[in-house]
Amino acid sequence: MSHRMKRRSILNAIGGLGILGSASAAQRALGQTGSANEPGGNQDPPNFLFILLDKCRRDAIGAYGRSDVHTPNIDQLAAGGIRFDNCYAPQPLCGPCRASILTGKYPHQHGMRKNPYPYVRSGSYNTYQEPVPDPFGDPRFDIWDNFPHFLNNAGYRTAHIGKWHLGEGNPGFFDVWKSFNSQIHHWLGEPHKSRYRPTIQTDDAVEFIEENADRPFFLYQSYYSPHEPNNPPKRFHEPYKGKNVEHEEYYASVTALDEEIGRMIDALRRSNVLDNTFIILTTEHGRTWIDRPGTLAGMSISYDEAARLPLIMHYPRVLPAGVAWQSGVSSVDLMPTIMDAAGLYGRLDEDFSDRSLIPHLVSGRDEWSREIVIQNISQKGIDGVLFEERAIRTERWKLILRHFGARPQMRFDELYDMQNDPGETKNLYSDRQNVVKELAGRLAKWGDQHKDALAVELGRRSMG
Repeated sequence: MSHRMKRRSILNAIGGLGILGSASAAQRALGQTGSANEPGGNQDPPNFLFILLDKCRRDAIGAYGRSDVHTPNIDQLAAGGIRFDNCYAPQPLCGPCRASILTGKYPHQHGMRKNPYPYVRSGSYNTYQEPVPDPFGDPRFDIWDNFPHFLNNAGYRTAHIGKWHLGEGNPGFFDVWKSFNSQIHHWLGEPHKSRYRPTIQTDDAVEFIEENADRPFFLYQSYYSPHEPNNPPKRFHEPYKGKNVEHEEYYASVTALDEEIGRMIDALRRSNVLDNTFIILTTEHGRTWIDRPGTLAGMSISYDEAARLPLIMHYPRVLPAGVAWQSGVSSVDLMPTIMDAAGLYGRLDEDFSDRSLIPHLVSGRDEWSREIVIQNISQKGIDGVLFEERAIRTERWKLILRHFGARPQMRFDELYDMQNDPGETKNLYSDRQNVVKELAGRLAKWGDQHKDALAVELGRRSMG
């Protein structure tokens, strides 16, 4: 029996579990009146390969326009799919953004505003000051309604491999669990004299793909690199010889990951499931190389170096190829988009209404129809004072508003013209008060709609 026939038999058997539902927004966008996932229909639910890099800047990927970096496999993935040029993290920090990706909720909604660890990390501003061994069992956090859980309940074979950063153990909805929380070396032993962890992860991923090619699967492949310490195998420095690339170790780490990603794509192709696999590649935050207010390790800032993310989608059965999408999107859009592609959109409540990206991508409606909001907690203080931020990004402008719990006289806010000053070097807050008031009003309205009290407070303060 062929892979496709076996897969169809499995789909018929698990139809009662919910994977064979009514037509999704994706199917409606394609003009399909019935469910393409019904037994005997002409389409199967897609597989999903979700690739998450850690602390990866957009300019580490050649598809984003930098010619002196080497990422041929990721670039080819982008050429056959959609490259998003204005994707933002809801909060540019590992744990909060990962929770938002899974749940489709903003950090103030799911409650995870810092990184969870099962032990106390004293002196760290961006972690909880008491142990958080199991975020899924902690009443402070609302993260159980997440898309891997939905997919697993609907009959998908699920796997997580690599960095999880949402607790130490399997929360229960992954059939295969080969994961760690965080803060682990990239090499199993001595660097360059032992096995490289990303290669081991890819070995596990290839095995999972080959073993599950005849049934719907979801593979969450989460690499800890290029998070420091950056020490990839030395051969990945070869493409950078003679180019005088600053931070070469960092960019060579992404080149090393590019080879691993190519191996997973080859496994999908060999298993004859590449065209029916929805591939998503992104990160939870980037990093800055310059001294920005509030950052300690290059992240946890609302500036583009950390908050603006690479995002690539490849799904040739549904999505167009070779598209550079300009409209603003957020990591919170990934959950409803995946649920839509799986035919499970109807499982979500009205808060997720019309939040799937697929109908827009299929129709080509590349328009900034909404604002993008970033929530941030600084990693270090300004003059000894920690602060929270809300930032709102539109097609042209970014407004960053700050709340200081102590010494509020130290606060300063920022406005940037992103079209004419993409490096965010000239603060126009005092010069363009008409723009500030308009954006602040939109932020306050967004805060009202999403029950974000701080967004409302900061927006109203700057409205005058």
